[in-house]
Amino acid sequence: MKLKKIFIYACAIIVLYFGIGALLLNFEIIQRLYIFPGWSIKHGATDEDSSTVSADGPIIIYRDGKILNYQVVPSTTGFTASVAEISENDSLQCYVDETGDRFRFLLNKSVQVQPSEYSRPAKILALSDIEGNFKGFKSILQGNGVIDSQFNWTFGANHLVLNGDFFDRGLQVTECLWLIYKLENEAEKQGGKVHFILGNHEMMNLKGQLKYVRDKYEHNADTLKLPYAEWYAKESALGRWLRTKNAVEKIGDLLFVHAGIRKDFPEEYTIQQINENVRAGIDKTFKKGEQAQDLFIGNESPIWYRGISTEEESQQDIENTLTRFRVSNMIVGHTIVDQIKSLYQGKVIDIDLDHKTNSDQGKMYALWIENGTFYSTDQQGAKNRLALTN
Repeated sequence: MKLKKIFIYACAIIVLYFGIGALLLNFEIIQRLYIFPGWSIKHGATDEDSSTVSADGPIIIYRDGKILNYQVVPSTTGFTASVAEISENDSLQCYVDETGDRFRFLLNKSVQVQPSEYSRPAKILALSDIEGNFKGFKSILQGNGVIDSQFNWTFGANHLVLNGDFFDRGLQVTECLWLIYKLENEAEKQGGKVHFILGNHEMMNLKGQLKYVRDKYEHNADTLKLPYAEWYAKESALGRWLRTKNAVEKIGDLLFVHAGIRKDFPEEYTIQQINENVRAGIDKTFKKGEQAQDLFIGNESPIWYRGISTEEESQQDIENTLTRFRVSNMIVGHTIVDQIKSLYQGKVIDIDLDHKTNSDQGKMYALWIENGTFYSTDQQGAKNRLALTN
């Protein structure tokens, strides 16, 4: 009789756990419901995800006056956790498991909020929505002379624009971010610039909304005993760095924004004020339903709005927005197109491609801008001029 009661109580607890867990998942109060260690259900997960522990890091955390370097490193038995105290002058190594590449970099001693406007350089390479695809990212940068085989900046005084969504879906997010971090410092020493534009997936990860994060990262977080949400918190090196970035930047007469600025976005806000409010949204706590309605990071905000890429606005709407910001063109990502293409008689350029499928086929494409002309360029640097019509 006693065993029967224990069995009934155990069944009731299991039913309550899964019932309450399902509700919390549905309302996004939690992002993951564990069934067994290493086996869980994610909110919104519809695809199989067999990714598990693999190389990752460095993940740099500032804690109690110390700088801690967390890494998952290859070992003879697979992968092991490594945690070490370092100094700010130490050279750090990033290992890329997929490609076998390694590169070294130094930590910034300080970070500064980025300007919202820049002069236009002779050349710009722009790409969007890499989503942790290091192999494809490497190939398009090397093929267009932005980096050499040792991952050094070789683009001189020119600019690299990364138009958001380097997080989620892929398995080399950390590695992509550290390469950008490294190149940013090297570019500025040569008079060039790396622009990292915040997209909706950057915002989601910075706010701990992890529905699209691959299982690898949860397994690595468990291995390191460092919750994934802390990897990009204000006490982390990458978290501090990302909190200096913009959602909208004006480079000469070009406006770069991850998703797009809608026609009825309030006119009283300058580009700088938009960026200040987007950054403020990173660590702002919203009540349920409020974030989706937020002007700066909500569903109709510059990091989420799809109405331009889906051509729901009129030509005059676009012309009015460009006039307002005193630019000739808007470059957007966020909404996948089959090839880099112009919209609205060449006033909008959409550069979000299915990079994973392309790179698996040995192809990559990005936007090249030179002497006022737009080109599609591939992983070998072959360029085709864009036809600026619908």
